[in-house]
Amino acid sequence: MVDERRPPFQMNCEIVYCHPMIAGNYVELAEQFIESYIRNDPMLDHRTTIVCNGAPPSLETKGLFASLPGLKFITHDNSGFDIGSFQKASSESSADMIVFFGASAYVKGRGWLFRMAQSFSKHGEAQYGSMGNRGVPHVNVHAHLRTTGIWCSPKLFNSYPIKVTDPSQRFPFEHGPNCFTNWCRNNGLKNWLVTHSGEWLWDHWDMVPNGFHSGDQSDLLSGDRLCRPPYYHTP
Repeated sequence: MVDERRPPFQMNCEIVYCHPMIAGNYVELAEQFIESYIRNDPMLDHRTTIVCNGAPPSLETKGLFASLPGLKFITHDNSGFDIGSFQKASSESSADMIVFFGASAYVKGRGWLFRMAQSFSKHGEAQYGSMGNRGVPHVNVHAHLRTTGIWCSPKLFNSYPIKVTDPSQRFPFEHGPNCFTNWCRNNGLKNWLVTHSGEWLWDHWDMVPNGFHSGDQSDLLSGDRLCRPPYYHTP
């Protein structure tokens, strides 16, 4: 019997969550991600890859994520932090579309993954993200789609020419002059900010009703620690 809750749409999707295996509140953050997943039906089948950054998964770690579907664990040495883990996962992916979540990420609203896949199917090869920052020139932050809650094809992500192996490369990848967003744009590709209700190019990123740091942020597909006060984003 067809599950009437789910749209008649299929895509080979993989979601990737970075889980640092180091000191800190990362178990609590993982519990936040898992709870948000359980509360918000993705409405699309997918595989789930947990990148254990810094050490192999323990039995406790495997138990922590056991409720997620299509589960696979891979180990990364934590070089390049979350971006290094994303690059490792993408290099091993056979998905059509891969979605990356950092440690403090959580998902928002029923059908968040279906909406991501819908935008990908509509616009094709491009960079997509849940949250955008149009740049803060006085602190050398270039316009970018924030790197937690971004998605694209593994082929595109793997084509980025710089392998991120050191923490000092992490922020340049996200918002430096040669960031992934700029690199996509310089190669003739679009950078789509996607919410539950719309798809927006750079000129309109700060005009999204209830988007990142706008209204009650209820239109976001995913959020993270910067969705809570104090806010650091400057239009």
